[in-house]
Amino acid sequence: MSIGGALVEWLRSLFFDNVGLKLASFVLALLLYAHVVTEQPKQEVLRVTVACSGLADSLAILGKPPTDIDVTFRGKWKDLIRLRLSNTLLPIDLASVGPGPFRHEITPEEISERALPPELAKVLEITEVAEPRALILDVEPKAERRMLVMARVVGEPALGWRLDGAPTVEPESVMVSGPRSAVMALDTLRTLPVDITEERERIQRQVSVDPGSAPLVPDPRQILVTLRLVRTGADSTAARL
Repeated sequence: MSIGGALVEWLRSLFFDNVGLKLASFVLALLLYAHVVTEQPKQEVLRVTVACSGLADSLAILGKPPTDIDVTFRGKWKDLIRLRLSNTLLPIDLASVGPGPFRHEITPEEISERALPPELAKVLEITEVAEPRALILDVEPKAERRMLVMARVVGEPALGWRLDGAPTVEPESVMVSGPRSAVMALDTLRTLPVDITEERERIQRQVSVDPGSAPLVPDPRQILVTLRLVRTGADSTAARL
């Protein structure tokens, strides 16, 4: 047998002889590697969701409370992967809270006890709680007030068309509830933008009421906005004829 033939035969036996055994050995090596790697200690920053509940119906929170915090965990990589796939939710009970400032310190012990699955709380260490390290809220009595709603219009209609009068909204007002100071500070709300770019003739859309940054809840949340577009200049006269 020539040298070239011997080389081909050697390569064939290398790749195709005992394929099952070689494949099983490769998979076993991968599993062993994964086991060794995931057993290594590691530190990682993960996000923990904060959920406030239980506040009395007669009260409201001024501003937007934080929805999550960054927490640094240390432990085996496999346990950090399991934590990443779990639902890390830290519940904060506001049932006993009254009007005024409220402060709740968020500690590693509380996160470990209330936000982590029990089996992971035993093997993971919390090394740092990033900002916010405390839940700070301004709680006020809840108030209600009826407010007018105005449509917010953006964009330009098609060439040769213009708005005919002010937009109409239905209903013209909504009942708004929220913290007393925020409710009393406003008497009018606007809708989310109604884009009339390249539009013609009559437009009618259901649009959400936009409280902006204020912690207000409008009722109803959506209103009907109607806009009428007419032709400009001579085109408008021709259309009427």
